[in-house]
Amino acid sequence: MKIHVMVVEDEPPIQRSICQKIEETNKNFTVVAAIDNGKDALQYLKEHPVDVMFVDMNLPIVSGKELLDFCSNEKLSVLPVVLSGYTDFEYVKCAITNHAIDYLLKPLKVQELKLVLEKIEEKIQKQYLKEKVQNLTDAVRGLEIFPTKEIPSEVNSSYSILLVSLGMCLYENERNYQEIFKNMDLEKAFSLIVPCENFWLVDGKSINEKLIFIRKDSIPDINHLNQFFRKVKCSDIIVTVVYYKETVELPDIFSTYHLLQKYTREHMIFLKNSVLIYSSEEFKQDFSDLRNKIDCLILQCKNANIDNIIESFAQLLHLLTMRPIIQKEALRNIKYFVSEIYKLYPGNREFFEVEEDIQFILENYYSEKELLKEFNFLLKDIFGIAMYDSGDKKIIALKVKKFLDEMFRTNITNQLLAARFGFVPSYIVSIFKTYYGLTPMDYLVKTRIDESKFLLANSSLKIKEVANEVGYEDSLYFSKVFKKITGVSPKEYIRSEKID
Repeated sequence: MKIHVMVVEDEPPIQRSICQKIEETNKNFTVVAAIDNGKDALQYLKEHPVDVMFVDMNLPIVSGKELLDFCSNEKLSVLPVVLSGYTDFEYVKCAITNHAIDYLLKPLKVQELKLVLEKIEEKIQKQYLKEKVQNLTDAVRGLEIFPTKEIPSEVNSSYSILLVSLGMCLYENERNYQEIFKNMDLEKAFSLIVPCENFWLVDGKSINEKLIFIRKDSIPDINHLNQFFRKVKCSDIIVTVVYYKETVELPDIFSTYHLLQKYTREHMIFLKNSVLIYSSEEFKQDFSDLRNKIDCLILQCKNANIDNIIESFAQLLHLLTMRPIIQKEALRNIKYFVSEIYKLYPGNREFFEVEEDIQFILENYYSEKELLKEFNFLLKDIFGIAMYDSGDKKIIALKVKKFLDEMFRTNITNQLLAARFGFVPSYIVSIFKTYYGLTPMDYLVKTRIDESKFLLANSSLKIKEVANEVGYEDSLYFSKVFKKITGVSPKEYIRSEKID
């Protein structure tokens, strides 16, 4: 990336020397304008983008101080470096006031110039990366990227895209995705196959997603992607990477991102990490032989006891993991298996309620061992002798509610509830929902938001402090949840309460 420099110096020999030393000292800098008076320099700044301005303080017509004041008042992104043949404190003071990157005495010493250019290069590179990520983030969210002016280099940029998804994230409170991504260190892993300056890591709209944008001249092949994929595996959650190989222009990122989200949901592999290449063509698998085998397992359950049913279900899971099968097909076959068992034995719960439990389990557990444990409880609850009568279940639900009421400010997950009360999460969720109409996590969110509404209306705490007080470390995420539940942002809620 070339850094554009304007040199404003009224003495031609000194001007030529400064321009020459800048370009010789650091090849990433190029002098795009050498001007001998402040008036022309001011006009140039109005018409052309400049990254750095080396400016003499003692200029004809318009002084160096007036130039610096103009840049400051107009909030130009140019970085000033003040030049002077005098060690006058007023010049130093002016440089500091106008956020000059440094103050150099003439004639320039090469070593001092070298250090200043390195400082400038680092600052501009950081700002460039920050703006790049922000532009891509805005594109992902469908925001207007350049509302006031277009930046040709940005508008014409093209990228291939990787969408990295953890699990399915339909229950956002279940896992600390931020921590999981931090441990995965996607940036480090991807830098092994693509140079850092040729890709950008951006947050998706969902907290379980990250997007990687790759320059069109650095598109990796499938072997390199598999190398990256081997570095980012997680032990307790499924990682799905969808690769959009065709290049995408910046204005088309939003629509492409939604294509990748949909593709992930429809093609995620059951209990397996995967790298998928996006294709608009529908790929259909033949599952007819699988359904025949499942029918055989169902026949085994005729005149069988609950332990035989659980054993048949374990065989079903094995069938579903012998070869790659998409998540939604696995869900369909598991629901089919349970519905057919209902025809053999009357379950003690309505099947539509059980369907919700099946959906919940498959969307939150990602290993055969975990699924077997969860379905062991579920199948026993449906077809076996009830582990607890209704009175006992009510007591369990009441204890869970009391715990949530007392501990809602802490980090609570269904897994934590399971460990505390000695049941698998799906069993607790089922019991709690029966008596309170909400899952424990939905009840937790409701409790937090109710408390936050009270604090926002009746205390002087800032929004960030309220978020921390009710159990949210991230105030932006708190605001998102608050608006989802109440329909207004925390700021709007405070305003409405003051009006009332």
